[in-house]
Amino acid sequence: MHLLLIFIAINPFNDANFVSLPYRSLSVFTNPAGIGLNPGAEFFFTYHPKIINSGITLGNLGFGILRTKQIKNYELASGFKLPGVFSIGYAHQFGDTTENVIGVICNLNRYLTLGYRTTLGKKKCMQGGAGVRFFGNFLTLASDITYEGIEDTTAYYLGCIINPAYGVLINLFSDLDWNWHAGFVLETTKLKLGLIYSWQDKKFTGGIKISAQSY
Repeated sequence: MHLLLIFIAINPFNDANFVSLPYRSLSVFTNPAGIGLNPGAEFFFTYHPKIINSGITLGNLGFGILRTKQIKNYELASGFKLPGVFSIGYAHQFGDTTENVIGVICNLNRYLTLGYRTTLGKKKCMQGGAGVRFFGNFLTLASDITYEGIEDTTAYYLGCIINPAYGVLINLFSDLDWNWHAGFVLETTKLKLGLIYSWQDKKFTGGIKISAQSY
């Protein structure tokens, strides 16, 4: 579970850092329910000196790879939009660790989105959170709470996405100990390039995301 939390904390695409916000390929390893939102063909790749992560979606199906120097994990996932406000998803993670994951996203309206993700089994890792949009898409505020059953720990995360101009996003992310991460994304209708700096380990993470459909 620590592996998953480390990955979430350094993703340059901030939509992937919160269980209420991801969609398409960024939902792989974050919340499989997001695969059902605007399904399509999409690929992303991120690189950190200690972590490499990649994911691809085709329609309502997704596949991902997460690798560190110690562990290599894979994920097969699917997500579907239900009638109304809910999307649901299921993922099977395998490799050096094995987990089954259930995810839910609830788009209550254009301003508020809720998300929930949990592993199955006795020692669950559960994440719940919300994203709130202001002034169209100019500002998005998000927060998550994570409970890890293996070591019986709870953590809180806060972040925001600022869209000051067309094609430019500024990302901020932190836990309550102010281990913060800050970066930016440059985007076109089908391409995103992201970079984020982690104050805690003094390193950058870069990423690319390519979609066959417009965002």
